[in-house]
Amino acid sequence: MENKLEDVFTINGVKSWMHCLERRLDKTPPHTQLGYHYHDYIELLYAVDADGCIWCNEEPIPFETGNLVIVNSNMPHSITMERYSEFICIKFSPNILYADESSLFEYKYIIPFLYNNAHKKVFGDNDINYINMKELFSNIMEEWNGKEPGYELIIRADILRLWAAIFRCWNKNENNNIRVTDTIKNALLYIEEHFENITEAEVAEYCHVSYNHFSFLFKNTIGKSFSEYINFLRISKAEKLLLSSEKSITDIALETGFSTASYFISKFKAYKGITPKKFRKNITTNLT
Repeated sequence: MENKLEDVFTINGVKSWMHCLERRLDKTPPHTQLGYHYHDYIELLYAVDADGCIWCNEEPIPFETGNLVIVNSNMPHSITMERYSEFICIKFSPNILYADESSLFEYKYIIPFLYNNAHKKVFGDNDINYINMKELFSNIMEEWNGKEPGYELIIRADILRLWAAIFRCWNKNENNNIRVTDTIKNALLYIEEHFENITEAEVAEYCHVSYNHFSFLFKNTIGKSFSEYINFLRISKAEKLLLSSEKSITDIALETGFSTASYFISKFKAYKGITPKKFRKNITTNLT
């Protein structure tokens, strides 16, 4: 089965941290997997009126009226319906679930969705009984379609409320409690202070563990390799400087740890789908 990388959703040329849509699918032949694809977003699928399944890594997950299904970031998935069905699809960037890359208290909430794991992926009303999921998803779609001032904040708040409910459901089972080890906590704090000029070997030495053990532990906990994490952190810092200062592209590149402006531009475009200059221009235009 061929997996297609889904195009990034953009608004005015800038990668959006979310994409919301209502979908209606006609009946398809049983076990026909439609549109097998993956993306960087976490995806929430809520069945308004449906009878089918979501295929994740070619394994079926029941998708019936009232069900919420979570699809991990970069997990290949598809959908099959046994009859005409309606559902709501909310896709969002993983980093909205915590305040900052170095926010250790909140980072644990995103770790399970950066790589495949055995956590429960389908929820019904009995699992999350103190949140009206149908009402919450309807509210999100209303905000998305209306796009009144501050709609992004309301959508993020609703996603966070739902996420808290999901973690409470998981943590009824002690084995599902998400923990970040002291080694990774110390590593993240050290990286935050020295991200401009740092190596994986240096962090491993700081944490008093071997390079190989640290590399394995970091990738398994964070869901990214050390270099991927550093680049993502530097790009995130650069993004803030582009929005909050008038510094040149070259100055921002050097300040965030990139050796040259050209290397920074290529990495920024790879992560954001747009050059730093155009990103700054588009955002500035939208704010005026």
